[in-house]
Amino acid sequence: MATFLENLLIQPENIRDLSQLINIDTLRDERIQDYVRVVRAKNGDPVGLIGKGNPIGTTGCGCDPEYGSLAPFNALKRWELGCWVAPLKICYTDMEGTIAEYALKNGTAIGDLNGTQVMSEVIYPIINDLLVDLIWRIAWFGDTEAENISDGGSITNGVDTDLITVADGLWKRIFAQVAINGAQRTAITTNTKAAMNAQGAATALIDQMLIDAGPEIMAKSGKVIYMTQAMATAFDLDLRKTNCCNLPWEQIVDGITTTTYNGIRYVAVAKWDELIATFENGAMPYRAILTTRDNLLVGTPAGEFVNDFDFYFDRISRNFYVYGTGKLGTMLMEDKAFQAAY
Repeated sequence: MATFLENLLIQPENIRDLSQLINIDTLRDERIQDYVRVVRAKNGDPVGLIGKGNPIGTTGCGCDPEYGSLAPFNALKRWELGCWVAPLKICYTDMEGTIAEYALKNGTAIGDLNGTQVMSEVIYPIINDLLVDLIWRIAWFGDTEAENISDGGSITNGVDTDLITVADGLWKRIFAQVAINGAQRTAITTNTKAAMNAQGAATALIDQMLIDAGPEIMAKSGKVIYMTQAMATAFDLDLRKTNCCNLPWEQIVDGITTTTYNGIRYVAVAKWDELIATFENGAMPYRAILTTRDNLLVGTPAGEFVNDFDFYFDRISRNFYVYGTGKLGTMLMEDKAFQAAY
C-alpha cells in the first residue's frame, strides 16, 4: 500500500531544505464560493421558496370589484447533507532516506511532525489541496448511488466510489431536472473532440443554448455560462475560425478563466475536465450550463468551508495522525432557472 508521502518526497543530495521543493498543483485557490452560493445548512432543514403570485390588474373600475387571491408560487425543499471523513496515518520511517529526514525531530520525538518543516512545507499544503479537490468533487459530481462502470454505473473502474457517494452533487440534480423537463437540455448529439471542433459546431451550440433557455433564467440578472475548458477552447477556436473575434479570456485563479460575449459572462472551469477524466471515465467532456451563481446552492453546517483538521502524535503507537470530517450537500434554488448543454 502506498504511503501518504510516497509521491511527494525525493532524494537529491543537493537539497536539504523542504522549502526548496515545488509541489505541483499545491495551494490552488479555486474558490468554489465564487461560482456557487455557499449557505449554512443542517441535514433535514427546510428551505421555503416563494415567487410571484397570479397577475393583477384586470379591466374595470368603480365599486364592488370582484376580489381574487394573491396565490403566490411556493415550494418547500429540504437539505440532504452527507458526511465525509479523511483519516490518515503517517510513520516517520516513511521519510527515512528522503530529504524529509533532515526535517525530522531528534531522539524519541522523531515521530512527532508538529512544528517541523514536514508539516509546513508538505502536509499542510497537500491537505489544503486535497480539501479543495474534495469540495469540487462532491459539490459538482457527487452521487449517492454511484457505481463503477463494471457494475453498471458511470464511475471509472478502479476508482473508490466512496469518494463520490458522500452526497448528490449539482450535476446529478441538473440531470434529474432535465429528466423531468427535457426542454432544459440543449443536446450535444456527438460529445467528442472531433465533432465539437468542426467549424461552426461550438458557436452553434452556445447560440442554441441561449435560444432554448426559458424566461426563468433569461429574465434574471447575473446570468453566467459555466463550461468545461474543452468546451471553452472549442468555442474560442470556432469564433476565430469564422473571423469573428478573439475572446479576451482572463485568468481568475489557476484553472479558471472568464470572458464576456454578447453581454453574458462565460467561465471556463478546467477543474470539471480533470474530475470528468478521473472519475467519469472522460464521459461528456463538453458540458455547459447557463444559470446564476445564486441558483447553485452548496450547504455546510458552518455556511463556509472550514479546514479544521486535527494533527496529532500518538505516544503509544508512535504514529502521526491526520483527521478531518465534515458535512456537505447541494440544492438548486429554482429547478427551472438553468439551461444545460451536454
